[in-house]
Amino acid sequence: MTTLDPRIYCQLPELLALQHKTRHLSLKPSYRPAGMLAGQHASKIRGSGLNFEELRQYQQGDNVRLIDSRASARLGKPYVRVYSEETDRPVYLVVDQRSSMFFGSVKKTKSVVAAELAASLAWMILANGDRFGGIVVGAQQSEHISARRSQQQVLHFLSNLVAANQGLTVEPAQADSSESLLAPLLPWLSSLNNQAVVMLITDIDGLDQQDISQLEWLHQQTNVALFIVADALEQNLSQAQGLTISQGKQQVNLAIDAQSQASFNQQFQAKFKQIQHALGQSVLPIGLLDCEQDIVTQLNLLLGGQYG
Repeated sequence: MTTLDPRIYCQLPELLALQHKTRHLSLKPSYRPAGMLAGQHASKIRGSGLNFEELRQYQQGDNVRLIDSRASARLGKPYVRVYSEETDRPVYLVVDQRSSMFFGSVKKTKSVVAAELAASLAWMILANGDRFGGIVVGAQQSEHISARRSQQQVLHFLSNLVAANQGLTVEPAQADSSESLLAPLLPWLSSLNNQAVVMLITDIDGLDQQDISQLEWLHQQTNVALFIVADALEQNLSQAQGLTISQGKQQVNLAIDAQSQASFNQQFQAKFKQIQHALGQSVLPIGLLDCEQDIVTQLNLLLGGQYG
């Protein structure tokens, strides 16, 4: 039996092991992530976010705005309405496992990092008491997993994720990156209400102007978070000088001239700035992740926020 290289393809046991590393992370209704690039700093996740728990007698220190005037008048003493934050909300992961993600220059491919991020978020969602669902977008037809508060849903999703990841190849016939990531999903995404949360995991190549426009429209009616996985070589092509690239059977030594480096770097940065500018005026948060650092460490930095 052939053993797959864990730097190139994700493995189900490794994704399952992430469950115990993410229990301290949260995405409750009043939560503001700390490390995201855009507007979530100034805006909570939309939705009511509150469940009525009980009516009890006023205690010193209670918020006077929570006093129920009718109940207080009827009972002859001040009573307050007690609420708790809503945690039973549907949270969906959309994970890009198309050919543009099948690249890595340092430790892991972007597709493996995306899979590890998705698994970490899935376990976090389940531990927080939310309903989990999602879809893996790959070369083959994707299966939409409905949102339920069930470990079985997470396991089903991770099995689909591993299958899509391990189905990635460098063969020319796999030309899926030219298709829009969001367009086939738009009817489903547009049906979600403002209680839902959508977390999209992709790379710079996975987003085009049409996708950006769709995200801008979508965030008006639901909660969207965008996670972008970037490889170090994409951000600085000068590191490619003298490197050897391979697709597992053949290898080529790279000799990149300064003009080519500058041209590629300019294209990458231009596209990234275009995406950042298009989303920067909205409440849509963007998290950047690399292929070198531990995924849980990076997620800690991104989601280490505050409440209020």
